[in-house]
Amino acid sequence: MRFPRIPAVIFLVSFLSPLAYSETKPWNGEPHSIPGTIEAEHWDTGPAGVAYSDTDRENRGEDYREKTEVDIEKRSDASNGHGVGWTREGEWLIYTVEVKESGTYKIVIPVASKKEGGLIHLEFDGKDVTGPMRIPDTGGWQTLQLITKEGVVLKKGIFRMKLAMPEKGESGGIGDIECFRFVRTGD
Repeated sequence: MRFPRIPAVIFLVSFLSPLAYSETKPWNGEPHSIPGTIEAEHWDTGPAGVAYSDTDRENRGEDYREKTEVDIEKRSDASNGHGVGWTREGEWLIYTVEVKESGTYKIVIPVASKKEGGLIHLEFDGKDVTGPMRIPDTGGWQTLQLITKEGVVLKKGIFRMKLAMPEKGESGGIGDIECFRFVRTGD
């Protein structure tokens, strides 16, 4: 019996994708709980291109965690004393999360930007669940302001949450991101 010939590119993509997907590990070994707060600087551990994507190789901020290209800033106004800064168009971060209860959620995100920032959205296993959210001009990089997304429907289970940063703003970048607070608001 002859097997159909599969182009090498398709074979490699289908072979590597599951492997690459499994290369990330939840921060501190456990998925982040939803409802709850997820610190922006607590994305999954794993290599660049799998756990995160950053446009340059330099961490412009603080060495808060293992060697990383993601820019972590120390913030006195942040819930964990840190946040993600110097964000640029096309960057993203992956977080392993566990939604404890299916339902409707409100997501509150403290952000900062001098001039209007870029667009962000959250994906769960590749599906955009928030739609685009613009980071506003908060009056300065050291001034946090809350942006809120209501009516986000999530199902119970373990997911890969992706913070996507697809479009820069007037600031030239995306904005500073401190954390994500998930509050269950209904069934």
